[in-house]
Amino acid sequence: MLKFFRKSKRSKVTQKPKALPYTHCLNCGTELQGKYCHKCGQEALDKIPTIGGIILEYINNAFIWDSKFFSTFWTLISRPGKLTNDYNAGKFISQEHPLKLNMFLLFVFISLFVFFASDEKMTNSVRNITTDERVLSGLQIELLMDDEEYLRKIQESPRDTIIMRAPLMLGENYPKVITNIETKEKSEDGVDDEWVAVVPQVLIEDSYIVSDGSGYYHINPEAERGKKALDLFNSIWAEMVRIASQYFPILLLLTVPFLTLSLRLVQRKSKIPRIHHFVFALHYTAFLEFLIIFIYLLVLTIAPPVQLLQYAMIAASSLYLAIAYHRVYATSWINAIIKSLLTSFIYFAILLAIFITIFLVACFVTVAEQI
Repeated sequence: MLKFFRKSKRSKVTQKPKALPYTHCLNCGTELQGKYCHKCGQEALDKIPTIGGIILEYINNAFIWDSKFFSTFWTLISRPGKLTNDYNAGKFISQEHPLKLNMFLLFVFISLFVFFASDEKMTNSVRNITTDERVLSGLQIELLMDDEEYLRKIQESPRDTIIMRAPLMLGENYPKVITNIETKEKSEDGVDDEWVAVVPQVLIEDSYIVSDGSGYYHINPEAERGKKALDLFNSIWAEMVRIASQYFPILLLLTVPFLTLSLRLVQRKSKIPRIHHFVFALHYTAFLEFLIIFIYLLVLTIAPPVQLLQYAMIAASSLYLAIAYHRVYATSWINAIIKSLLTSFIYFAILLAIFITIFLVACFVTVAEQI
């Protein structure tokens, strides 16, 4: 037994240290004299780490803050694809960890959301929209037109000529129900326009169109069909806001593996390691988070048109992805544009699927609560 102990002890002493995977530091090029580079401090890790290795590295360094974050952030937004190329080339220490970058940007967005918005504020904003007379009146007519039996009653009903004080868009959007024969006065808000209309008598008899006592008629916002539909819509929206605000960071990070999968599908003929796609997805998601924060700040400050912001979001994300694609995958500009558009299509299809899932869950919860 004593001989075995001495032998095993001797073997441990004489055991050779594990050979380094390379002789020169991948970050600065200095010749290695040990596991850590004596010049920049980067650890001599394998060139191609595992996904689990990246996650563990993030956990170990999640709460370490240094000045390289600012240079990493600036490189992220000004030089698409460079961070990915550097990371995949083994330059880990010269940039912030991609998961840490994502989590910080998510933290900024959540902080802004909590400070400037809330579930209640967003829900009330939608309620303000849905109580607009243009929305209410249009919804009432839409619901009537969806009822085939009632639509038949409208078509068979005699017509009356009345003076409407209601949005002109009703006569433009639903000429088969309400016909505008003369516009008398347009209001600034587009709600209390005055015009002569020909309408089915049945709408007046069933109080879908009512008189205000001064000779003018308008769409009844309290009609039962529209009121029930709006109450249900507002309840579903409130539940969607609650789910999205509670799980938004998780949902956004969950898109990373799906984006990685879409990159692999688009680049299926190449022999690029899966981890390279994963790092690319992390950096692109970080840029999208920055873009969301930037647009949200614009909404809070100068409040530009929503449609303009939508176009700007699509254009900026698509342009960034095409440039990053060209640099990371070393492909021609034409291929980069085509493949980036295909990747964007897959990515936004995933986001749409997430949105539909949230909507269906909200519908289920809302209906379950009302039963």
